[in-house]
Amino acid sequence: MESIDKPTVQLLAGLLKAYGVRRAVVSPGSRCAPVTVALSRSGDFALQTVIDERSAAFVGLGMALATGEPVALVCTSGTAPLNYAPALAEAYYRRVPLIAVTADRPADLVDQRDSQTIRQAHALDAVVRHSVDIADERSPRYLRLANRLMNEVIAAAVGRIPGPVHINMQLDAPLTPLAEVTVPAECRRIFAETPVAGYDFAAVLAGIEPSARVLVVAGDLAPDPCLNDVLHRLARDGKAVVFAEAQSNLRGFISDFPKGLSFDTREKPDIVVSIGGSLVSGRLKAWLRRQHGIRHISVGADDCLVDTFFALDTALDCEPAAFFEALDGHLAPQTAFVAAWRQALAAAPRTGVAAELQRLVDAMPGADFHFSNGSSVRYAQLLDFPAAARVECNRGVSGIDGSTSTAIGYAMASERPVLFVSGDMSASYDLAAFALRGVPDSFKMVVLDNGGGDIFRAVGTTRDLAECESFFVAPPRFPLEALAAAYGFAYYTEIDTFVKHTGSPAVLHLKVAAGDAKKLF
Repeated sequence: MESIDKPTVQLLAGLLKAYGVRRAVVSPGSRCAPVTVALSRSGDFALQTVIDERSAAFVGLGMALATGEPVALVCTSGTAPLNYAPALAEAYYRRVPLIAVTADRPADLVDQRDSQTIRQAHALDAVVRHSVDIADERSPRYLRLANRLMNEVIAAAVGRIPGPVHINMQLDAPLTPLAEVTVPAECRRIFAETPVAGYDFAAVLAGIEPSARVLVVAGDLAPDPCLNDVLHRLARDGKAVVFAEAQSNLRGFISDFPKGLSFDTREKPDIVVSIGGSLVSGRLKAWLRRQHGIRHISVGADDCLVDTFFALDTALDCEPAAFFEALDGHLAPQTAFVAAWRQALAAAPRTGVAAELQRLVDAMPGADFHFSNGSSVRYAQLLDFPAAARVECNRGVSGIDGSTSTAIGYAMASERPVLFVSGDMSASYDLAAFALRGVPDSFKMVVLDNGGGDIFRAVGTTRDLAECESFFVAPPRFPLEALAAAYGFAYYTEIDTFVKHTGSPAVLHLKVAAGDAKKLF
């Protein structure tokens, strides 16, 4: 097979295949041409071209979320790799396996005023699990080293705690020499497994009174039917209050945070058990931090101790479902405690924006749902989703950048329709997503047009400032109808016609009264 005659590049392609990478999001550039061509000619990868590296990385994030498989990102040298940072940070905190492959000039040209050259090796270390710098050499001895280093870094991406990694490839001219080449003999996957022994939780349970009042708090999680089932038993039998946000992908639990509810009127729990990522509800988090005498048990593998509520007692590195099975057999019902929480947090009647969004959810029973940050994900907490639906939001870092690209990337790799709900500020932040090639016809997008960052009209930090509208709400220039027409999206302002649309991606422009976000806080 005629391909790129650079052994380190062929080594990279061989190892990506060996670790189950099937998709790569590539951005144009001459320095990265060797990697792009090698992946393309191998026939082992589906390549998606995205010009904007920031958008490209979020597209890869969405693909990895949809498939559960690692996705490679490929870009050229200079500032291009720095544009990966927002998506890699999101992937780091959401534990999504992305493999960022950045092309670079040889090390001796760094700081020598060579064009498109920066101190690129390890530039992304703050937001990746591991990184390596690979020279453009071909001796068998170096290739053995490169094979070990690449195994280490890719294994870190797909290990027990998955996440993003960075492979910096030094590539010297000529960049695209072609020859009949094969994967180097030095290319071999090295298996590093960490068996987890059975654990009966006896020591942990011995420190929990069977009569303890337990509050389970669930943030961002991938769907887990076993976890969902055991938590339903705990809640049904009055053994625990389960507080599961929409993006936890646990269905049938409390997830509403009605405005005006004072958590101070609730009976505090003895034990809080947390699972998943960061919470949307700042009020619940703040209330738990004010409680004295509670114990916090964090369940799930972590690199560090996560003391979210300033009361961490125990960190359990285990599968959550296994712990809750043990806890279910240990606890006695506390029906009064559980019933009081259920009554106080019963879903309020949906009105306004929440009612409109619920109409959309009900009209798309076979879809998955994505939300941008700000007001959008807070509206999501008010909705009932089908049991089979997956709900996603970039809550790893909770930024508004890249939300549209993430949702489109997910749709590109998923067989299910996707409905994405975004605010107008979030949507305008990621205009590059509208220009993506290959947006599936099954992708639908709702833009909540509330005149900018409506959340700033609601939160105490900014709502009363004279500068609120000018510098924080900052209504964007966002001609949505013209953008939709330019990029092949059908444009609607009515829900009924929008949900029936087929044949192309579509966008719904939903006007929201300025200040509506105040209902959420």
